[in-house]
Amino acid sequence: MKQPPHILVVNGTKVRRPVFILGAPHSGVDLLARALGRAPGFLVRAGHAAVANAVYTVARRPALAEERASGTSALLRDAFAEAWSLTPPNCPFCPGERFPAREAASPCRHAGETNAYGDAGPDLLYSAPALSTAFPDAAFVQIIRDGRDVVAEMLEDERSMAWFRPGAVRLADELPHPFYGVEDEEEREGYTSLSDTAKCAMRWRGAVRLSARLRGELDSERLMTLRYEDLAGKEVETAEQLRAFTGARVSAVELIREESSGPPPRTRLTTDQHAEIRSVAKTELSRLGYGEKKSRSARA
Repeated sequence: MKQPPHILVVNGTKVRRPVFILGAPHSGVDLLARALGRAPGFLVRAGHAAVANAVYTVARRPALAEERASGTSALLRDAFAEAWSLTPPNCPFCPGERFPAREAASPCRHAGETNAYGDAGPDLLYSAPALSTAFPDAAFVQIIRDGRDVVAEMLEDERSMAWFRPGAVRLADELPHPFYGVEDEEEREGYTSLSDTAKCAMRWRGAVRLSARLRGELDSERLMTLRYEDLAGKEVETAEQLRAFTGARVSAVELIREESSGPPPRTRLTTDQHAEIRSVAKTELSRLGYGEKKSRSARA
């Protein structure tokens, strides 16, 4: 059902074409957020409590966005309005400064310098369809990274692994469930017996499939897709693409990765872990060009 037009006013001005940065965990969302967030006049938040609560409510219950579309849109808009409101206690540029109590609820001096808004919160991708409905003029930048590297990084991240604790997993009422990458009844029944590596691979697979669906639903005016591996050496070209798409004066310097010359995270995986990842996401790895190279004898 089409939502009525909604005008979001933050810091006394209308929010136009907000930018949401999407990707599986550890796919490079933080790199793009840094680049956009340091562009003049561009505020990019990540992990604000109000947004995180709203996003995870939708991400872990995808059907909610369809069953209660209007309420879900209002929930998301209110959360971002709170995150983007630049008052002294809420402004990332005013840390540690003291203000009189009467000024705490008023826009700070940085509010007048901000004319564009975005968010790159963790797992924002999993609520992207609801975000598209809540913000019909929003622009989305999604980034794809080799699933083997993503899994290796997730396995070493306590926050990512916390979602696999028995008390956090809720699969009974949702199928398919992109947040956990569960597609059918068979996968749901066998989920608890999977290794952490396989569960991480399923989350990456679910993110990739969701990204593919978004590309089918949103045109090039609203969605831009980047590959993490292509950024190194193409920082200038990528910065120009981001400028054209978002209107932000993105600096190529902010896209330089310090670890780009080091070994990829997948080298930390064992042979068995590589096999588990291929078992879960072989199709997606191959389709995206991340599959293992065939030997000459195999191609012959």
